[in-house]
Amino acid sequence: MTKTVYRLGAVGDRPLAEIPSDGQPIVQALRYGITAPSAHNTQPWRIEVISDIEAQVYFDPDRLLPVTDPRGRQVHISHGTLLEMTAIAATHFGHRAEIELLPEGEMTLAEYGTKPTAHLRLVDDSQLKEDPLFSQVLLRRSSRLPHTATPVTTDERAAIATAATRPGVEPGWIPDERMAEATELAIQAMTVEVNGHDTYEETNLWFRFSDAEIAAEGDGLNAYTTGITGLSLLALRTITRPGNWHMGFNRAAFLNGFAKATRSTQALFTLVTPTNTMADWISTGRSYVRAQLTAGGYDLRFQPTSQALQEFAEMDWLREQMTAVVGVTPPAKLQMLVRVGHTQPPALSPRRNLNSIVPDLIPNKDQVPGWARSPMVL
Repeated sequence: MTKTVYRLGAVGDRPLAEIPSDGQPIVQALRYGITAPSAHNTQPWRIEVISDIEAQVYFDPDRLLPVTDPRGRQVHISHGTLLEMTAIAATHFGHRAEIELLPEGEMTLAEYGTKPTAHLRLVDDSQLKEDPLFSQVLLRRSSRLPHTATPVTTDERAAIATAATRPGVEPGWIPDERMAEATELAIQAMTVEVNGHDTYEETNLWFRFSDAEIAAEGDGLNAYTTGITGLSLLALRTITRPGNWHMGFNRAAFLNGFAKATRSTQALFTLVTPTNTMADWISTGRSYVRAQLTAGGYDLRFQPTSQALQEFAEMDWLREQMTAVVGVTPPAKLQMLVRVGHTQPPALSPRRNLNSIVPDLIPNKDQVPGWARSPMVL
């Protein structure tokens, strides 16, 4: 069994311990699938393994974002990223993924966690070739860092858009002449979120201040992923802490860093759906993963900058303005806005172990093998 050592915040680590070659195909694929990105890195997944080749995916009700994502749109997108990452990984093991979205239909908020978002079935296919994007799965990193001056080329934009194109999802790019307007709206939207007590408190709940917290929780946000180091990191851990989260100096420091990074943005990628259903939300997440992995092949980094698209009342006016910049009119919906550019190597972000997401995977929790319980940092 491979022993994996993790240095929190280090870029060179590889998170996956060796998986037994005779493991269940569905578990093999899910081991990679749970490395997918999610809103606030909540990893809002609960997975029921039905057989060696089948699983159903549910929401984990404790991992929703009820203040900034009251309808659950963003967590549906996060389920789409999990599904697509799992489907890509399945091809590495010679299986094609058949995915049925919302097999019991759309759900009310009260039903989140009780009805599945998807049924996943793997089909053995000896003719299937490995998805070329699999090579990027363990290299995938989101980056909140400032972009370098290197532009995103026309060919790169075309490749990313092509990868994201699927039925019901339309990728695009903010025109250069509207970039400044869009980035300033993004900064205003983050300001609204940070200056709202309840919305910023939701971030506080998911922020991990120490290495011990990061290792113990395996989820959420942390200083490394925002590029905070040195004296700023020391101040965060000794002065800010959870109790001082809402102090003015803390809000200002974060907003200044966000504005600096956002104004360096080289390109803004959009994902639009012609309607706005739960299935559309999940499909958006699937498209996003394929776009991000494709961008990684060009050493380009993604950062969702979708605060202006959030659906709480204080954000309504900014959402309307951002939607107008992109030229989207109802019933179409601007689902995601993403910063794209070259950055310094971003830090890893944590992942929970598979056994905490698939609670019935190992009946005897005291005998969990290393590949299921080892801490993951991605």
